[in-house]
Amino acid sequence: MFSSIQCEIDNCHNLAVTDSPFCFSHIEDKEGYTDKIIEYISNTDLIVNLNISGLVFKNLEINNKKFFSCKFTGVNFTNIKFRDCYLRQCFFEQSSFSNCLFIDTNIKFASFASSVFKDCKFEMSDILHTNFNGIKSDHTMFTETDLYFSSFIKANFINTVFDDCNLRKVKYFFADISNIKFKNSNQEDAYYDRKDRISLDKK
Repeated sequence: MFSSIQCEIDNCHNLAVTDSPFCFSHIEDKEGYTDKIIEYISNTDLIVNLNISGLVFKNLEINNKKFFSCKFTGVNFTNIKFRDCYLRQCFFEQSSFSNCLFIDTNIKFASFASSVFKDCKFEMSDILHTNFNGIKSDHTMFTETDLYFSSFIKANFINTVFDDCNLRKVKYFFADISNIKFKNSNQEDAYYDRKDRISLDKK
């Protein structure tokens, strides 16, 4: 598991990021640190216990990487393409994703809780037992993706599509599913509030 050492700045309660005594907000050379992390990810196939909370990533392709027990809390991802990546027990809480693509990814026991997705796409992926609780999903599509036992409790959906997805045991409690378009997916096997279940049964 990633280190639980706190930032050395007095009264800062954030965790220190990998290879630094400080959290990202207190690193003086943020650009230099980010470049170092990008180089590390580019040159490493198996990435374990990485904590890079708070970083900003733009215009990257991350291909054929395996991430285990990594912390990406509060990271800003813009124009990022994840392809053929394998993620286990990774944490993306309160992160933002803009124009990002997850294709052929295998994700399990991860958390994207309270994150924001805008103009993103998950395609031909397995995303199992994963926490999307409280996310905001705006013009985002899940297509040909297995979401078995994942959770979207209290999610805010805007023009979101689940196309040809496995939704067995997916939880949508307290989410506004009226802004979801289900296409070729087994939405009847998901869990909803009673009123939403009745509405779906009438369609």
